[in-house]
Amino acid sequence: MRSAVLAAVVLLLGLVSVPAANAQGCGPAAVSVADRTLYEGTPDLNPGYTTFGFTVSISPAAGCAPTGAVSYKTEDGSPGATSPADYVPANGRLTWTGDASSRTISVQVVKDAVPEPNEPFLLRLYDPVGVTLADDLAAGGVLDDDGAGGPLVVVSTDGGKICWKVCAIGVHLSTPARAPVTVHYRTLPVGDGVPAYVPVKDATLTIPVGASGADAVVKLLDTQSESKFVLELFSPSAGTLGNARTEVTIKPGG
Repeated sequence: MRSAVLAAVVLLLGLVSVPAANAQGCGPAAVSVADRTLYEGTPDLNPGYTTFGFTVSISPAAGCAPTGAVSYKTEDGSPGATSPADYVPANGRLTWTGDASSRTISVQVVKDAVPEPNEPFLLRLYDPVGVTLADDLAAGGVLDDDGAGGPLVVVSTDGGKICWKVCAIGVHLSTPARAPVTVHYRTLPVGDGVPAYVPVKDATLTIPVGASGADAVVKLLDTQSESKFVLELFSPSAGTLGNARTEVTIKPGG
């Protein structure tokens, strides 16, 4: 009787799947951290810090589930950014317990309005357990947006704009973006008439790397009345504001 029970247990265990991380032939997964480059930002226009999000990826063998951990820490550039004057030091430990999703390490960079050279800092991975380090060092590229480490970044709107069926107001940079630039925008009413558009309280557009502009989109209503509003830019992630307001006229029909 006892031998039969043992046989049943053995058979049952044979039917239960074993996590791939424990399967024979599954070596340690490889961990890598990627560089991150952003503009420093201007505190007067968009208070706070600029968050540098570093992506840490893990690459297990096919059919294997990664299990392990790695520590991380920031280091000053040489030359470059120093903590705590230029960034808030960060350290900690990342773990994987079977999932292969990436992790994000956030480092807060101090905004300022002082023209200065670009200031890199480093993010280092160390002390791996159960994993190997394929790329253990990432550069945090802090780009100056005040006119020293590169051209002064100025965010502006188009001049007067007339809209019919679609209303897309151009927003431009004074120089092609070397890192993504975000800017908020809103609409301000003109006059007391019924608006022919959907008011915008706070929307965001992003100008990607290499581009010199993007469109601020305002939805128009189906109306036969002419209407006006002002588009206003605020809180850019980099640089300063040039022409921050433009008057827009909505023409019926079209």
